[in-house]
Amino acid sequence: MVNKIKINPAGISTILLSRGTGIGMIIILCVLGIRAPLFFDLANIMTVLKQGSVLTMIALGLTAVLIGGGFDMGAGALVQLTCNLSAGLIIAGTSAALALTTGVAVGLCVGLINGFLVIVVKIPTFVATLGTMFVMQGVTSWYNGGKALTIKVIPGFAMLGQGRIAIIPVIFLIVIAVCIILNYFFKHTRTGIRMYATGENPAAAKLKGLNTKKYLLLSYLLSGLILGFTGVLQCSYNYGASAITSGMDFLIQALSAAYLGSTFSRTGELSVIGTVISGMFIAALSNALIINGTSNQQISGVLGVILILSILLTVIKKREIGQVTIF
Repeated sequence: MVNKIKINPAGISTILLSRGTGIGMIIILCVLGIRAPLFFDLANIMTVLKQGSVLTMIALGLTAVLIGGGFDMGAGALVQLTCNLSAGLIIAGTSAALALTTGVAVGLCVGLINGFLVIVVKIPTFVATLGTMFVMQGVTSWYNGGKALTIKVIPGFAMLGQGRIAIIPVIFLIVIAVCIILNYFFKHTRTGIRMYATGENPAAAKLKGLNTKKYLLLSYLLSGLILGFTGVLQCSYNYGASAITSGMDFLIQALSAAYLGSTFSRTGELSVIGTVISGMFIAALSNALIINGTSNQQISGVLGVILILSILLTVIKKREIGQVTIF
């Protein structure tokens, strides 16, 4: 007698929701890689890790503020601002250390301003950060005069964005280090856990006696610090700063990475590790599409679809636990 195999639809659904993101990523990259074998070349893989590092760092900065319950429309604009400031300082003959310190300091100041506008002035987070985004874009255009800022190769500074240890890009190793630190902070420290609680359910956090304003402000400061540092990395990576406004492109890709990363969790919880995986996936996907002959305009459309689908999956998972608020 042959035993019938029973298929549990609920079990399949659970597997797809918990592991479907990773499975989908692997399938997509394999299909594109089969069509263009150059994608799997070791040199190209190292290039993808290098190219995806700035995007992933921006996504980590955005993830930090999202975890605390905030939002930042100006994440990309802040990176572009600190990138230009770093390039200008290097051209003026200052040290790499000063350029790095300035980038981080400006990032913290912007985070503080965003937190003040949202928490004290009580401007809606979307409106407040949209306003600071336009201000930063204006300051950047004024600072660079509408021209690209190209820096000379300074060994110590260039090492950040262009260096390698063996064959692995230094900038990718920096991403991994930041990921480890952030993941430990959010998962194993009292402050990080309380920031998670504040972002997930502010009302419940208040009932437990948490100072939600404090943790929201900390999330803006942490995000600003990461984004300010990322601008310095981008300056090193690009040997300067571009005059082209790319803040919105950075924002869309970073949002896609953050929310796509949250789909690795059964509850749709934002995840530092998930953000890193998703950021690198987006970089790999863009690279594979280009190798397959896809235009930049079409790639932007693909990223838009990824953002919509990742938010949709997050909503589905949060609905299962009775929480559907995204922003």
